[in-house]
Amino acid sequence: MSFIYFMFISMAFAVWAAFDYYEALVTFILLTASMPLLWVKMRMIITVDSQLHIDRAHIELKYLKDARALDKDEYRKLRSFNYDPRSFHATRPWLTTGVQVFVNDERDQTSYWLIGTKKGEELVAALKN
Repeated sequence: MSFIYFMFISMAFAVWAAFDYYEALVTFILLTASMPLLWVKMRMIITVDSQLHIDRAHIELKYLKDARALDKDEYRKLRSFNYDPRSFHATRPWLTTGVQVFVNDERDQTSYWLIGTKKGEELVAALKN
């Protein structure tokens, strides 16, 4: 969020350079006012009940198998050069660890879900219960 705010300040500075301080101040105020909305939109909510819910995506637990927590290196590899195009990714750029959950449904072509989270062990435990 601090990087985004820095970019907002840069945009206001560019407006100030092109126009005047009033337009720059209005731009800065509007961009600052949009920060809470960005904060809400960028968060990822993960819940587990009879289904695994990640924001608007969901799948029943009976179709999942072999959830495993990933360390930094495994997670990075699955997000980059070991990427499977059939997989579902619920990740954020700033997360460095996650969970890989394989899909066990012959009707679904999705191979696994890659979920970015700081609490990988807790999520694996919730999925196994």
